[in-house]
Amino acid sequence: MLRFIAAVSAAALAFSVAPAVAAPVEGAYLVRFDGTLTDAQRLQLRALGAKIGTFVPDEGYVVRTKNTAQLTKLSYVDRVTPYEASVDGPIMLSGTGSFLVTLVEQDEAAQRAVARKITAIGGRVETISASREHIAAVLDAGQAAKVAKMAEVLAVGAVAAPETDMAIAREAGGANYIETVGGYRGQGVRGEVMDSGLRTTHQEYRARPAIIHNGNGASTSHGTSTYGEIFASGVSGAHRGLLPEAQGIFGVYSQPDRYAHTKQLVDAAGPYRAVFQSNSWGSGLTTSYTSVSAELDRIVFDHDLLICQSQSNDGTRNSRPQAWSKNVLSVGGQYHFNTLSRTDDKWNGGASIGPAADGRIKPDVSNYYDRIDTVSSTSDTSYTTGFGGTSGATPITCGNAGLLFQMWADGVFDGAPGKKRDVFASRPHAATAKALLINTAEQFAFTGTGHDMTRTHQGWGTVSLRGAYDVAKAGGFKLPILVNETDLLTNGQTRRYTLTSNGSKPLKATLAYTDPAGSPTAPVARVNDLTLKVTAPNGTVYYGNNGLAAGNWSTPGGAPNTVDNVENVLIQAPAAGTWTVEVIGSQINVDGHRETAATDADYALVVQ
Repeated sequence: MLRFIAAVSAAALAFSVAPAVAAPVEGAYLVRFDGTLTDAQRLQLRALGAKIGTFVPDEGYVVRTKNTAQLTKLSYVDRVTPYEASVDGPIMLSGTGSFLVTLVEQDEAAQRAVARKITAIGGRVETISASREHIAAVLDAGQAAKVAKMAEVLAVGAVAAPETDMAIAREAGGANYIETVGGYRGQGVRGEVMDSGLRTTHQEYRARPAIIHNGNGASTSHGTSTYGEIFASGVSGAHRGLLPEAQGIFGVYSQPDRYAHTKQLVDAAGPYRAVFQSNSWGSGLTTSYTSVSAELDRIVFDHDLLICQSQSNDGTRNSRPQAWSKNVLSVGGQYHFNTLSRTDDKWNGGASIGPAADGRIKPDVSNYYDRIDTVSSTSDTSYTTGFGGTSGATPITCGNAGLLFQMWADGVFDGAPGKKRDVFASRPHAATAKALLINTAEQFAFTGTGHDMTRTHQGWGTVSLRGAYDVAKAGGFKLPILVNETDLLTNGQTRRYTLTSNGSKPLKATLAYTDPAGSPTAPVARVNDLTLKVTAPNGTVYYGNNGLAAGNWSTPGGAPNTVDNVENVLIQAPAAGTWTVEVIGSQINVDGHRETAATDADYALVVQ
């Protein structure tokens, strides 16, 4: 009896482990069809359970299916072959790396399934994309190979750490464009970077060794990077500066007399003959117009040098006192996330912002705040991918200004390129350069004073050399109105200019003037008050900066601006007809043009 039971149990056991018919397993196949798939054929394929995914030119579609036998019987199917994803890009032979997993089709269920599988094999899912076809994951080489074998997967790509590149700044600001159309690379331009110290032996500076102005400093990390953004020659092409063929000057910022130092820069008989100075440093943060602010206003007023100054990186109105100076070009910043697209750019609480204590719009302009790839001081061949802040935004802006000076000397704004005049001798006044940079800048769209990219976060936008060149070219290499401090105003006097608009493009008018130094104890830093007034063909009046604190375009009416020495009128859709632009000497309290005996003031005016 016991033996019978055992025999029965053994038979039963043998029956239970007999091979069963395996359920069909979904696989990925490359299916080539005769001709182009019709909608009727697509419906038939889906009815058979086939999931049509990515099209591969000349090869067909990647199709997920559990039964290839039915596919091969279809008259319009030419070939069915197994498909397996490849792992592209360099992968880690040991350790882990970042990968982007791409699915055969947009399929949220498949995306979740692959994410679970990645976790099951020991990988780490970082992002399940809203695209429904991408997953960012951290994998080792073996795990990447396993993911590539999954039927849902089209490709597994190794992803390097985000790269930063001066080439992006060159492209975005228009440096590459004007090099292509005019060959402008900074030839004949001289400018100074003032900072803590410079590694003069770096390979990027050997072609044109820096001129050291009144000493160097021992702390070379910061200054080597800021200097490289402008003057790196391009030994490493990705790190080429904005002015690779210009002559760089370096001055350590611990100057006992900055006024004298700057005077040397603009001495026509001296060795420097600089047209700009870039500063990514400053005194202790403040919200006030201080003695330091007034000192720098004096320096610019007396020496007529374009000085670029970083706003700082506090994310509040705490800024360098130098940035509150009226006459400098103050530079803020926005995160650009290493993309050329402007749609993802954000102030994001990083850079210091305005307005100034008296309500003046600051910063004047802004640029990249993050992920700037530039020269580093670690060795003679080293670079960094992590430079940033307004320390990085300022050299980009000032380097672009250097190219503007070269364009000016070449005649881009004076009838036709090709003049090739001496850049220093023919340079525009500092206020004119400032007005040109602001007038042709590219704004970020915003509405309201609470917007992430509101006026006092972005200033008047980012410098656009392409915009400046194209505007001049469209007018026969002249702007409709361009005043380079040639016209004067006494108290109460008005200068009038007219232009005709056909209404096909925005009208932009910019007034800038170099104001005498203000008093740190005064509630308003302004000394002289010039007013910009623009009148439409129908008599509608627009005053400088009215409405521009809360939007990109001017609003009519209002009152004259009484605090800023930079005023804009920006009309998005101007009426066709004759427009009148007026500059009014509302208050000339101190002589702003000492070349004449009268108490008067000069100004820069740019209208397009």
